[in-house]
Amino acid sequence: MDQTAALPLVSVVIPVYNGANYLREAIESVFAQTYRPIEVIVVDDGSSDPTWEIIQSYGERVCGVRKANGGVASALNAGIRSARGELVAWLSHDDIFLPDKLVRQVRFLAEHPECGLCYTDFEIVTAAKEHLAFIHAPWYPASELPRRFLRDMHINGSTVMLRKACFLKVGGFDERLAHTQDLEMWLRMSEQAEVGQLAEVLIQSRSHSGQGSLNFDYQITEEHALFRELFDRLGPARFFPEVATIDDPARRTAEGWRRFADDVRRYRHWHRFALEQYRICAQSGLTPQLRWNIFSSAAAIFLWGDERDSLTLAKRARILLSLGQPQTARQLSGALFVGHPLRLDALLIWLASWIPAGMVGALKKIKRRLKP
Repeated sequence: MDQTAALPLVSVVIPVYNGANYLREAIESVFAQTYRPIEVIVVDDGSSDPTWEIIQSYGERVCGVRKANGGVASALNAGIRSARGELVAWLSHDDIFLPDKLVRQVRFLAEHPECGLCYTDFEIVTAAKEHLAFIHAPWYPASELPRRFLRDMHINGSTVMLRKACFLKVGGFDERLAHTQDLEMWLRMSEQAEVGQLAEVLIQSRSHSGQGSLNFDYQITEEHALFRELFDRLGPARFFPEVATIDDPARRTAEGWRRFADDVRRYRHWHRFALEQYRICAQSGLTPQLRWNIFSSAAAIFLWGDERDSLTLAKRARILLSLGQPQTARQLSGALFVGHPLRLDALLIWLASWIPAGMVGALKKIKRRLKP
C-alpha cells in the first residue's frame, strides 16, 4: 500500500460529549496511524466543558462539527454524513487506535468487497491505560448475526470500519436509541452485505466510571424493547432459520418465541424478560417443556434476582472494583447478596473489595506473566 494517491480516503469520526479529559489522546492516536490519506471529524455533541476549544486548537487538521446535544447516534450520523471518505471509522473519544488499525482494515476491505464493514479484537484498559483484558470478537456470517446478538453483542463500535455507501443505503443510526444504536445498525447493514472480522487487537478501549454505557438501568430497558421490536419486524425465521420448516403458522410463531425466550434466558440471563415471552408462547397451549421453562425462570428470579439486579448491582460492582472503587463495589455487591443469598458471585465481589489495591495490582501482574 505504497501508492498513496491510489488509496481510499478514510474518515475517522469521533463523537464526543464533555470529553475534554480523553479527547486529545484519541485524536493523536489517529494522527499516529501508519495509513494515509485520513480525515479527522470530531463532532461536539453539545459539550459544556473545554471540548470545543480542544477541537479548535488543531486548526485545519481536524474538521470540527458543533451541534446541540442529541446522543451518540445523532453525533455519528452528523459526522459520517459530512465525511468525504469512502471508508469511515468510528472512534469513541475515550478510546485509542493502535498505529496499524486503519491500514489493516483498509487492506481487509479491499480484499473482501462483499463486506460492508469489518471489526477487530480489542484491549480493555483503565482510565490510566493499565491493561485489564484482551477481548476476542468472534466472527459469524451475516445471516447468523440476529441470533448471535441476541446472545451477546460482540462488536465494539470503535473497532469498526464501514463503507459509507452501505451506511447511507440503510439510512444511518437510529437516533431514538441511546445504548443500542450500534447493534441495531450492524443488523440492518448485515441485511445488505457481509460483516468481516480481523482477529487482531487494534484498539484500546477505556473502562472508566464516567462512561454513559455504565447506565445499566436505561440500557436493559432499551435492549428489551429493541429485541422485541426486531423479533416482531424480522420474524422468527430470521433469528432461527430452522423454524421455517414448520408448516403450521401458529406453531411456527410459538416455537420461534420459545427459542427466543430460551436464548435470552440461557445466554443473557434475562429471566424476567424470558418469562414475558413464554407467556406469549403459552397462548398457543402449554407443553411440558414450556411449563418447566416458565417454572425455572420464575424460580431464578426469586432466588437469583432478575436482569436488572444483575446489571445495576453485580455487573456495575465488578466494573467499579476493576476501576479501583472498592467502597462503591462493596455497597452494591453487599446489597445484592443480602437480597439474594444464593448470589455467591456478589459475595466474592464483596470479599475482593477488601483486598488492598497494592495487592490487587501485584496479583494482576503475576496473572499476566503466567499467561501463555
